[in-house]
Amino acid sequence: MSIVTNNLIADELPLLDLFTRLREAGLPLGVGEYQLLLRALQGGFGVADEAALKRLCQALWVKSTEDNYLFEYHFKQVMAQAPISQPVSTSNQSQPTDFLEDSSEESETEVDFDSSLTATSSPTTVSTPSPEFVMETDDEVQVAQAVKAEDIDNEITDRNFLLTSDYFPVTRRQMKQSWRYLRRSVREGLPVELDVEATVNQIGCQGVLLEPVLVPRRVNRAELMLLIDQDGSMVPFHALSRRLAETALRGGRLGKAGIYYFHNCPIDYLYHDPHHQEAEAISDILTRIPERTAVLIFSDAGAARGGYSEERIEWTEAFFEQLKAKVRYMAWLNPMPRDRWHGTTAGEIARLVPMFEVTRRGLQDAINELRGG
Repeated sequence: MSIVTNNLIADELPLLDLFTRLREAGLPLGVGEYQLLLRALQGGFGVADEAALKRLCQALWVKSTEDNYLFEYHFKQVMAQAPISQPVSTSNQSQPTDFLEDSSEESETEVDFDSSLTATSSPTTVSTPSPEFVMETDDEVQVAQAVKAEDIDNEITDRNFLLTSDYFPVTRRQMKQSWRYLRRSVREGLPVELDVEATVNQIGCQGVLLEPVLVPRRVNRAELMLLIDQDGSMVPFHALSRRLAETALRGGRLGKAGIYYFHNCPIDYLYHDPHHQEAEAISDILTRIPERTAVLIFSDAGAARGGYSEERIEWTEAFFEQLKAKVRYMAWLNPMPRDRWHGTTAGEIARLVPMFEVTRRGLQDAINELRGG
């Protein structure tokens, strides 16, 4: 790349060196930013002098005050080492206006708005860069060098991958499908649905159709109480817990779904929010839940850190005793694989309540357990 400027020849400027230094210093720069600088230089911007080039680089590459400190330091270091050629006289040629420079001189005469608008819209007034500022060679070589420098810093250079928020052992769609198996249909309301079998039997007995037999519609009255372990060793699984709660509330088509939070083990209180700000006594919660409610607990039960706590086991067992007095069906989902449960608190808790891995099969088995299967 060769760009002749007032005081500099740009092919003698180590722009790639500056770009590489800034990337290594932590600035979020990619090949796109480097190409943008080259295109701006091709258009005649930032070529008036060193200060104009500096402002151009700052506008394109600097995004914060911290970035600017790093840029100032490295720009000074790089430019101090740059070989400068003899200035080229450009006194008789028009220069392109640097798009970063603010005009410091205001016209002393009043501007005619109509005439200025006409002059602006006239195609003959569009200034074109002097040939002195036009690229003399292509910039593909420097772009290729920038790509190579970027790839060296990245362990993964193949960008052809799919970005997704799904948890691969069980996707959002699979969660929704699994929740829909948690059904307890009961007939409630006015008799508006035809009972074909009863109507046929009535005709057989009476010999004539006097009136159809109607029954109430079936309604899903399955109620879910989802208890989520939050914070501590469960921090890596917060996204998964949010996905479970979201799909249970919106995609499961359940009659009612209550979400509560705890830390390590439910003791005296459960929380309505993941930040543990809105507490409610466990005894008060259990007094108002119906017997048909199914309870699903999501926690690693100590398996993530491989710990074993007799105290946690005792507290969990006491909590189960409270639950069993009100509900019939309980299950436990553990985000850690089954082979990590042995020798931990999770292994002991798995003897107290059916525990399953968070996989598609594990979630289906947990739902089956909550249905009484």
